[in-house]
Amino acid sequence: MRQCIALLLIILIIYPAIASVNQKLTDPTIQGSWEGAIEIMLTELIILVYFTMEDDTLRATIDIPQQMAHNLPLSNLRYENDTVYFELPAGPGLAVFDGARDGDKISGKFSQAGMTGTFYLNRAEVKDEEIEEVPLLYNEEEVFIRNDNIRLGCTLTLPFTGAPHPAVILITGRGAQDRDETIFGFKPFRILADYLTPNGISVLRCDDRGVGESTGNVFHATAEDLAGDVVEKFRFLQARKDIDPERIGLLGHSEEAIVAAIVAAWDEDVDFIISLAGPTVPGKELIVTQSKLIFRAMEIDESVIEQQLRIFDLVYEAAETGQGWDEIERIVREVVPAQVEQMTEEQRDAIVDLSQYIEHSISGTMFTLKSPWYQYLIRHDPSENWKRSNQPVLAVFGELDLQVPSEMNKEAMKEALEYAGNEDFTLIVISQANHLFQKAETGLPSEYAQLEKEFIDGFLDIILGWIKERVVS
Repeated sequence: MRQCIALLLIILIIYPAIASVNQKLTDPTIQGSWEGAIEIMLTELIILVYFTMEDDTLRATIDIPQQMAHNLPLSNLRYENDTVYFELPAGPGLAVFDGARDGDKISGKFSQAGMTGTFYLNRAEVKDEEIEEVPLLYNEEEVFIRNDNIRLGCTLTLPFTGAPHPAVILITGRGAQDRDETIFGFKPFRILADYLTPNGISVLRCDDRGVGESTGNVFHATAEDLAGDVVEKFRFLQARKDIDPERIGLLGHSEEAIVAAIVAAWDEDVDFIISLAGPTVPGKELIVTQSKLIFRAMEIDESVIEQQLRIFDLVYEAAETGQGWDEIERIVREVVPAQVEQMTEEQRDAIVDLSQYIEHSISGTMFTLKSPWYQYLIRHDPSENWKRSNQPVLAVFGELDLQVPSEMNKEAMKEALEYAGNEDFTLIVISQANHLFQKAETGLPSEYAQLEKEFIDGFLDIILGWIKERVVS
């Protein structure tokens, strides 16, 4: 069964939703958060669906914690006479949810890439304090920033007094994320802006390419492409009279701490850098280590892990040489049917069209392995940019982080900054914190959605205190 979970991690790779027409909403009672799961091949994948109404039109997004996928827009929504239907365009094939609502419950059939299963959703409980309107303790502006043909939709928050203000640009982590970095209902960047701005620090946060008010496609961009976006955000702030151009810093989370390091290496005007769970070791080393940690924590069979790592070694060679992709696809074509053979009879019965299932699994895997984002990540060594950084640096890691393991990345950061001769850096590992700096138990991505939608105690004070020591007069 653990082997089938590993397979699902491959075949359910998600890509951005394509544009579609959603139904006009006549019954607004479906709005809000719903929590549940997809049940397929004896495996349960947790899902969270958020229904909203915009211009009288029903819209929704979905989070899939085990896939580390969040805030994905759903398409072709229909809700009428308690019938609920929506789709999720994905690499392995269109995922279709077709069900019915009974009060605070939705359930029905799920199908994708020749597989069938079921899904269910229960209305999530909303605490009074989560829906209470709280007056802002700062000014807020909606702004747009351009990088050539890319338009970025952003929110700029400004303290009431003390202009020109110091400022920090927030750079979201992996994947297509909104300006709040919404992850399973948790809004880390909104919380940071709410905390930093009343304390004298202006904050700029933007939707990723292809998300919300931004154009483009983040999955077609490398870290250097995204660094170009940040450069334009930096120039935008420098040109404002209410921002001090000599007190602007960058805060990057997860893989986008790599982007912060690239920009800081390009432009010495960057005043400070904050890396939250940022990789410092080469991409190849990072992916191998995180794969081992996550799969072993999930109790996946060692033979499956070794099989996945064998494919990764070949992918790395192909990324370096541009050759070997035919061999990689040949191996993937051997692996997928072999894993199907290891399924239980009940799991195979869930596959309606075996050939379609296998082809979608192969094409989805190959698409990801060849994507510009993935190719850049596995070849890039973040330490090379940190070795050029003389700005003040704060690097914070989570003790239970399985995606960016704390000790190996902390040590690599220390070595890089010492090599740079950097005389002002602070490295912190927060006990019991995961990759999102929530208080965690296992650190597994599948746990994220189940935890309190808040930072671990003391995290915000660390960020604020460090910044104020350097830029608040």
